[in-house]
Amino acid sequence: MNTLALLLFVIHILAFVAGGANSVVMPIIGSRMATATPETRQTLLGVAGALANTGKFAMATLLVTGVLVLWLKWNWVIPNNWFWAKMGFIVLMLVFISLNEMTTKRAQPGDPEAVKRSKMFGQLTGLSFLGVVLSAVFAFN
Repeated sequence: MNTLALLLFVIHILAFVAGGANSVVMPIIGSRMATATPETRQTLLGVAGALANTGKFAMATLLVTGVLVLWLKWNWVIPNNWFWAKMGFIVLMLVFISLNEMTTKRAQPGDPEAVKRSKMFGQLTGLSFLGVVLSAVFAFN
């Protein structure tokens, strides 16, 4: 059981890296869309779409492996209140990712207000990601 928990933890960390990369790259892409030509905007949207799919898979993987690791390694015991802070930041990330997903659909044709909101949601997602990292360090150390 311990080996399985460790393997799941490795998968959890790999998904964390993939999702974390999105939290860094997406705001950069979003900030470029406001001034992009229509052709460049389409290229950026293609890259953003591929990254979004990777991020969704990473988030789903994190949710599944997180629950399994909590069960197999921690026997459902919540280590401290920082764990709940981490869960709160994860909920915030899911909210901002969802809002950004909806906003991106309006930004695709070039709606400048939607582009600004998309950038903001990307930044809020990144900030929430930082909250997840910090609270996880305190929760599990």
